[in-house]
Amino acid sequence: MPTDLKDRLASLYRVGQVINSSLVLDEVLSLAIDNLIEVTGAERGAILLLDGQGDLVVRAARSLDHTTLTGQSFQTSRNILREVASTGTPRLISDASRELPTFDSVLMHRLISVLCAPLMVRGAVRGVLYVDHRLTTGAFTDDDLELLEAFAGQAAVAIENARMYQELAEQERQRRELEIARSIQASLMPSHLPAPAGFELAAACVPARHVGGDFYDALSPTGLETVLFLGDVSGKGVPAALLMGMVRTVLRSEVQRGASLAEAVRQCNRTLYDDFVATGTFATLVLGRIDPKAGEVSYVNCGHCEPMLWERESQCLQELSGDAPPLGILEELETVERTVRLRPGDVLVIYSDGFSEAKAASGERFGIARLAEAVRTLARLPAQTILDEIGNAVDRFVLQEAQSDDQTIMVVRAL
Repeated sequence: MPTDLKDRLASLYRVGQVINSSLVLDEVLSLAIDNLIEVTGAERGAILLLDGQGDLVVRAARSLDHTTLTGQSFQTSRNILREVASTGTPRLISDASRELPTFDSVLMHRLISVLCAPLMVRGAVRGVLYVDHRLTTGAFTDDDLELLEAFAGQAAVAIENARMYQELAEQERQRRELEIARSIQASLMPSHLPAPAGFELAAACVPARHVGGDFYDALSPTGLETVLFLGDVSGKGVPAALLMGMVRTVLRSEVQRGASLAEAVRQCNRTLYDDFVATGTFATLVLGRIDPKAGEVSYVNCGHCEPMLWERESQCLQELSGDAPPLGILEELETVERTVRLRPGDVLVIYSDGFSEAKAASGERFGIARLAEAVRTLARLPAQTILDEIGNAVDRFVLQEAQSDDQTIMVVRAL
């Protein structure tokens, strides 16, 4: 074996050790491009990777003197790059002016000799390695092509390992951030509910993702009456969760300062209107106040699912509609409080559309009728049991279908 070839193979072996010594993608690319030029003796070299749209993007480019070339300053024939990327076949051009006489880019970029090889991972092209001579009269040979192919095999593995490591690290970072967000959102829900005299309360919220736009709350600012609210910010994920937290904060502030229900939602809408408009979202909401002494619930409904009131005496179920649009639709929101009486045995269920719109594999939705039937059937049970059994009924209906929307529910039962 010629000494020169032995030296190049030994160099290639060392290069493999070097470029596989890191799992940081930018470091691997930098090591690979420097060693690519050293091994091939090229004047310029570049590593181009396919992006999500299938376009080749320059990720590293150097000249023989180790000057970094930017994507704009590195100019060559895109035809050669695309050909190698699309076919997965390496290309050796010993004399560009003779072999590619019709390529304007050959003359424009003064190409003399070119080597280009695909970066293959499990039979798929992930990018290309490229080297060329422009100013000297040197020409690449078949031995150079063989060497480049061997180098490309090592580089492809190192780059893919680093890319996968980077993706996993990013996924783990996002997972940790979402877990933190979920923990913060869970802390915004009350850890325990007030116990107004003569009433049972139960509530739960299950986001479709780590975090969501549904929320509920309950507080007794005076120690006499209990204020409940349950809402749904349009959208899912972190943006909806952020607005949810803002709505909850403003509502709590208004309630604690003694505002009426109508005043509280009106001020919340006014305060957050610009944020709703900027994000293209809105929030539906039911805000209620339990008066244990009078046995009454006053409420406002801002475009939300109509709560269900089961009346034990009449054995009838009525839906509590409202007269206000969702928050974030109109700059000035007007609404009027309505009042219903809860007699012993009556049950009030406030819920988000994640329950009524839960979908089975067939595409059929759980629907309001099934929800109403569940309330009728369960009305004699404790509030927490009613809540749990409604959730079980929905789960049995959808079976293994993934939850597509946040599910939030509050049950108020008069003792």
